[in-house]
Amino acid sequence: MSAPDLAAALNDFEEVLFAVIRRQRSLGELLDAMLDSEVVILLDKDPEPGDLLEGRALPLVLSNPHGQPVLAAFSAPERAAPMALEFPAFGYALPVHFQELLKVIRPGVGLVINPGTNLGFEMPAKNVARMQQELLQG
Repeated sequence: MSAPDLAAALNDFEEVLFAVIRRQRSLGELLDAMLDSEVVILLDKDPEPGDLLEGRALPLVLSNPHGQPVLAAFSAPERAAPMALEFPAFGYALPVHFQELLKVIRPGVGLVINPGTNLGFEMPAKNVARMQQELLQG
């Protein structure tokens, strides 16, 4: 299986992501799109309902270049496949609404979308915490 073409968006979220990378849309528009989107995370076991929220299934957390933890998420299942091969202990892909994912990211953990590709970005832990707080305030 070949990697998906990074020049072709696979969903609406990626359309916005591509536009931000091309500087045709703002970062705020990307964050809004992300809040309304589904992302894919890799887990260490085949999840049952509630496993993620209760910590029984662990998501793939990487270290960024500064040694800080970042949860890996992907904008489409096809983007997750190469990373699942690289980290076989995290071979279970779970689509999850981004707002639900925000609820389970622990304090001090950032987020990286599409790690290892040119279609990605990293959000520091402080920005994740800010989004979590804004989501709680509704």
